[in-house]
Amino acid sequence: MKIRRIKLTKLSWKLAFLYAAVFAAVLLVLNASVLYGVKFFLIDQAKQKVESVSSTVEKRIIGSNSEQMTFDDPEIIYEARSDNTLNIKVAEPSGRIVNATDNFNMLGVPVMDHLNVVRKLEGGALNLVVKNTAVIDGGKVKAYIQVSQNMEKEYNFLWILFILLAIADIIGILFSLFAGYILSKSMLKPIDKMTKAANEIGLSGLSARIEVPPADDELSRLAITFNEMLDRINATFEKQGRFVADASHELRTPVSIIQGYIGMMDRWGKQDEKVLQESINAIKKETLSMTVMIERLLFLARGDNGRQLLKKAMFSIDNLMEEVSLESSMLASDHNFSFQGSQGLELFADRRMIKQMLRALLDNSIKFTPTGGKIDLLYVGDDKEIVFTVIDTGIGIPMEEKEQIFERFYRVDKARARETGGSGLGLSIVKRIVEVHEGKIKIESTVGTGTSVTVTLPRL
Repeated sequence: MKIRRIKLTKLSWKLAFLYAAVFAAVLLVLNASVLYGVKFFLIDQAKQKVESVSSTVEKRIIGSNSEQMTFDDPEIIYEARSDNTLNIKVAEPSGRIVNATDNFNMLGVPVMDHLNVVRKLEGGALNLVVKNTAVIDGGKVKAYIQVSQNMEKEYNFLWILFILLAIADIIGILFSLFAGYILSKSMLKPIDKMTKAANEIGLSGLSARIEVPPADDELSRLAITFNEMLDRINATFEKQGRFVADASHELRTPVSIIQGYIGMMDRWGKQDEKVLQESINAIKKETLSMTVMIERLLFLARGDNGRQLLKKAMFSIDNLMEEVSLESSMLASDHNFSFQGSQGLELFADRRMIKQMLRALLDNSIKFTPTGGKIDLLYVGDDKEIVFTVIDTGIGIPMEEKEQIFERFYRVDKARARETGGSGLGLSIVKRIVEVHEGKIKIESTVGTGTSVTVTLPRL
């Protein structure tokens, strides 16, 4: 028969051993308290008995002359003796024993030491409660009394009680161990199910979800949190998949164009200068487009990896606006630009990124605003924040697409994308720059009327 080995490394066994250890510690404290309490009670009872008998014998010895009785008379001690466990000695002032119970010879405790004190003697064959008393009559020591209680029966009782409690402890600990194992296994069963479900999710994809236990407890909250995490991971993977597909598509188009022009140059460019120049110009344009796209992708990738370095410094908004105004007028002279704002504003931020953000916003407006359209850049500020607003009279953004325009490679007018040279990364970069500067961005747009983009940045 094959013997099944118990894996003690399982969490259920670890919890069971923990329960058993705590239970054992509690039992140890309780049993020690019981044993100490019983022992204290028995010894206290013996002390009271010894005190009482010693007082009785002392009174009888003092009154022995009036009753025509000497203190060596056996009646003095045997009448005071309540049970056979009591030992009584009476000694003369010289210390010679003159009266004693029949079992005094087995005791070797001096009668003249530690007078009038009830003592507990333990060790070896002695387990006694003893009191030595000096009987004083007329200012003189008339006799010495020693009363002792043999505690052998009481100590035997304590030993038996200790054994019984130890046996009960062992049984209780074993019971708690297995009860703890069953209880912990039952409690951890939903976690086992979650583990198996998680393994299946890894094998079958991210579409499956863990079943949430009906009880509103930590395990159900764990399952809900795990499912929410899977939702986020799945959304990230889907977004990443779309990103890779879009990036591949965007790079494939200029590469195909370059390959086409290289073919033209190979066939006719050697003889036809016009074809050669046209091909060179087209290749330059597509190469520049690819370079811009790759730089933007690298910018976003650095942000995704948390390696976006900010070089913050205080700079003048007026100087920045002059640069942006001049560049925009040169790049799109067929549009009407207006730059208005508060004078003397300064901002503590990464100047290069802020300029890149404004360029991207203006570039987006230029691409989707017809020739002759108006583009305004307004900027105002106070001690706490600076607000940039870009307003155009372009084609506008449909309401249902406003939340998607910050996604990478997303374009509102896909038909105009190749014509305008847009890659769909501009607003993604704007959003990233705003986020790293802990700012806010808001878009308001009406189809056929235009779009307003407002960026609010903390001044310091």
